[in-house]
Amino acid sequence: MKVRVPASSANLGPGYDTLGLALSLYLTVEVHESDRLRVECSGAGSEVAIDEKHLGVAVAKSVLGHQEISMTIASEIPLGRGLGSSAALAVAVAAAAGAYDAFVVASDFDGHCENAGASYLGGLVAGARIDDSWELVALPIDPRISAVVVVPKVELLTKEARGVIPVTIPTLDAVFNLQHLAFLLSGLADIDRLVPAYGADRIHEAPREKLFPAAKGIKELLLEHGAHLATWSGAGTSMLGIFERDEAAEKAVVIQSELIRAEIAAEALHLEVDREGLSVLDDSQ
Repeated sequence: MKVRVPASSANLGPGYDTLGLALSLYLTVEVHESDRLRVECSGAGSEVAIDEKHLGVAVAKSVLGHQEISMTIASEIPLGRGLGSSAALAVAVAAAAGAYDAFVVASDFDGHCENAGASYLGGLVAGARIDDSWELVALPIDPRISAVVVVPKVELLTKEARGVIPVTIPTLDAVFNLQHLAFLLSGLADIDRLVPAYGADRIHEAPREKLFPAAKGIKELLLEHGAHLATWSGAGTSMLGIFERDEAAEKAVVIQSELIRAEIAAEALHLEVDREGLSVLDDSQ
């Protein structure tokens, strides 16, 4: 089977480990039975060693019970940049291998489900572990919303980025995030209501800025050019700006020029919200 899934941006400020937004960078996987393990990779992540520890191999083995497969992976999603590359790969491989529920399989591997949920369902989602199951719900998102994502050359491992988050959160900070999350969801449903203040966070962004100090300046750059929202994309190092669709492409060009002028090694990408999620392709696609 051959499938395609989108990248994702998680958190969106106050929605830590809860919100996921599907974006128009794609990963394609094809899996067939074989007499031995064969894996061919191209694009982002093709430099990763292929062995039993490779995520794609591990996911396929968990679904099929063996690794005698031929698998082809082609990805546009950069690794270590907070764009859900691991979750996208896990969803795609699980689906291509015939999993009963690719979302559940990928969430089990990722340990949280908002990235996998966005890649699986598309659009804006909320995901959570409720009782003993992974739960996923689609949320309203204004069709006028588009994104400019600034992708630095610097990688940041998710494990490292999660390691700086405090184990306990003060009550006032938790309440702050809950309040802002409610208004953020209202703004994402209607961009006319969306203002930068709704993206404020007191849980994960400040601790992570110690690992990537350039984040603050990049977010300010996005806001200076009219972003309705500017946040970390997942664990970083990418920064997400929400713009109106009719101006996002032009803004990406201008922001790229500013990055060059400031000697910041990064690429400004104009990305649409992917609303399809996991899709099954025929051999010609």
